[in-house]
Amino acid sequence: MSQFGIEDFPEILQRAQRGDEAAFRVIYRTYHPGLLRFLRSRLGADAEDVAAEVWVSVTKGLSKFVGDEIDFRAWIFATGRRRMIDLYRRRAVRPQIAQEADVQELSGIAPSEQLEIDEAVAALVEGLTEEQAEIVLLRVLGGFSAKEVGDLLGKSEASIRVTQHRALAKLAEHLKDKA
Repeated sequence: MSQFGIEDFPEILQRAQRGDEAAFRVIYRTYHPGLLRFLRSRLGADAEDVAAEVWVSVTKGLSKFVGDEIDFRAWIFATGRRRMIDLYRRRAVRPQIAQEADVQELSGIAPSEQLEIDEAVAALVEGLTEEQAEIVLLRVLGGFSAKEVGDLLGKSEASIRVTQHRALAKLAEHLKDKA
């Protein structure tokens, strides 16, 4: 496996599209942790539910998917982002009562380690604008290039690079102040 993907992705994808559960598990285990981290950084406790909605959509549309591994990752994260926006809209219309969720992590990371990761991600984007945080998280957690993030967000590659540069400068200043 590469850092963000599967070495023999075309074969695994074809098998999953034909209904091979083992192949789908490989896809899920490869991409779910990054997707979940991205969603947790933006949604907190609701991330698990949104991630589940994403995987239901992926399962339904998998047989029609055409593209390479980069397209597949982009599809998953774009679906996650759309589901996240849908949740924001639902919250605006119908405020929710906060609930404590007792969810077991499927990524193999111990709950205490997952909490540390979530806290580190939250600390990383603290003080950034929503747009800056989303771009940094898609680049870091999603492993997307500036062009791919631009495609996902409907912005130019140059705009993504400028926003990322400003976000990283803000993070560097924030870290410098803490030192």
